[in-house]
Amino acid sequence: MRNLRTVLTRKIFNSLITIFLVLILNFFLFRVMPGNPLQFIVPQNPEIPDEFKDKIIEKYGLDEPLHIQFFTYMSRTLQFDFGDSFIYSGTPAMDYVMSKMVYTLILTGTSSIFMVVIGMLIGIISAWKRGSLFDTGSLSFSLFFYAMPTFWFALMLIVVFSTGLKWLPSDSALTYGEQLELTWSCFVDLLRHLILPVISLTVGSIAAFSIIMRGSLIDVMTEEYITTARAKGLSEGRVLKDHAVPNAMLPMVALIAIDLAFVVGGAFQTEVVFNYPGIGYATIEATLKQDYPILQAAFFLIAVVVIAANLVADLLMVYLDPRVKME
Repeated sequence: MRNLRTVLTRKIFNSLITIFLVLILNFFLFRVMPGNPLQFIVPQNPEIPDEFKDKIIEKYGLDEPLHIQFFTYMSRTLQFDFGDSFIYSGTPAMDYVMSKMVYTLILTGTSSIFMVVIGMLIGIISAWKRGSLFDTGSLSFSLFFYAMPTFWFALMLIVVFSTGLKWLPSDSALTYGEQLELTWSCFVDLLRHLILPVISLTVGSIAAFSIIMRGSLIDVMTEEYITTARAKGLSEGRVLKDHAVPNAMLPMVALIAIDLAFVVGGAFQTEVVFNYPGIGYATIEATLKQDYPILQAAFFLIAVVVIAANLVADLLMVYLDPRVKME
């Protein structure tokens, strides 16, 4: 228990240091980008007086020295205040990002459930039926889709199922004019718009999970305790269920956390292709328009989610597998 407490303290401290470094990078990275955010804040009209532009610059603190901007940014960040959006005047950046994060969590959450369950199931069956037609076919399928770029696969889905067959919508999260509500019609509409983005995100990750689960289970099946279980007269199904699969799933704990970062990254591409109003699409839009507050809020939120997921994965590995030694 004492060792676990020490590990917990050290991992939390390291995570906080990482978040602090992310905050520093988060500020300076967007300040060194080429361009001027003023061109998006104020319409490029020669009739607009310079005095008005100067007031806008002063309002957002863009006229202050860089170090003053940094200290203002850090003090506000401690209060989770990233200021107001440059483009959506009067809208707090964090509120805007959180409103978009809801859609991203719906997309990535649904995708994660499918990729973990289906991927691990395929991997288990492939390892159990090693060398069979199912194993060969699933392995070929996995390698093919794992190597396929997410954005290209998403475009092919649109071409086939939306443009060609006209079965499913190709963009947005809801029909234009509809709002996210707790109603059956809204749920059905949301589900129809989710199908293609979820497929584009899920297929490649299912392949990764199945390949790794297959390899892990094959390694476990060669261990001496598996031989001992068979020698005791246990059925093959019992050996697989009670002894092999639980131990083969340990590496998957870390993979699920690591894959969270990939899913968020993949969601950027998917959201842009499908014009899906999530945090990825909002970040790309804010980058093009140099909306610093939204960019900083979005990257901070994504970084915290990924760091927290990796922290939980590390601690779960220590708890579930006593053999893991954390130096």
